[in-house]
Amino acid sequence: MNYFSVFCLSCTLLLLPLSLAGSGRFLSGGRAAAMANASVAIYDTWSVSHNQAGMTHTGNITAALYTENRFLLPELSLASFVVIIPLSGSTLGVSFSGFGNSLYREGKAGIAYARSFGDKLSAGLKISYHYAALADGYGQNGTAVAELGIIYELKPGLLIASHIFNPSRSGWSACPYSGSATNIPTIIRTGLSYSFSDKVMLNLEAAKDIRFPPVFRAGFEYVAGDALVLRTGVSTRPLQNAFGMGFQTGRLKIDMAATYHYALGYSPSVAMVYTLH
Repeated sequence: MNYFSVFCLSCTLLLLPLSLAGSGRFLSGGRAAAMANASVAIYDTWSVSHNQAGMTHTGNITAALYTENRFLLPELSLASFVVIIPLSGSTLGVSFSGFGNSLYREGKAGIAYARSFGDKLSAGLKISYHYAALADGYGQNGTAVAELGIIYELKPGLLIASHIFNPSRSGWSACPYSGSATNIPTIIRTGLSYSFSDKVMLNLEAAKDIRFPPVFRAGFEYVAGDALVLRTGVSTRPLQNAFGMGFQTGRLKIDMAATYHYALGYSPSVAMVYTLH
């Protein structure tokens, strides 16, 4: 069996469960991961990855780093880095993500822009360049992908949101091995977030990759103290549980999470978010 055949077999066995999840491989952020990525309707630094409209409540220049070891396999490691820069009446975000290892790697680099329209409505846009590369000269490919999102406050504490990834259905150019082009998934996410108080928040979300049945997610966050937050969540297709915690010291926030897949096991992750000023 040659090198490329081994690669194809490995990808088929290892990446299929991720594709069936309908979430994309670049969702980042420890807070979101601990709530099973039920995060389309929250304001957060990592909204640059989930719903760019959620960047608008970032009041200071912020840098964040995230790493995830999916199913405890180094070959399925994800690393992401973002910078959020508030502007006059709007917010700018820059993000970089890498998935895979030296044999096969996918990457995503993007720039996002978000703006508030009054006190209740926020909207965001992101343009990213996605690429994939094979080792030993087997080639690489890339294309530009757009994302759009909105968040609307129905009443104090209740937010509703929607986000679409790749609305133009961009895809890779023809593969030299198969001779055919490959579509990048188009994913629509809709959800709500309700804060019962300053300490308790519930998130509900449905995500639909247009190729597959929808995924449903629920996430719960509890502020246990001045510097400690506890989180948990669940998602379907496939059934996965998530849990984690976050704490803050000075300008640094650390969010830790783990997701449990009943067939493939645990995916631990950690994020560090630092407010520059």
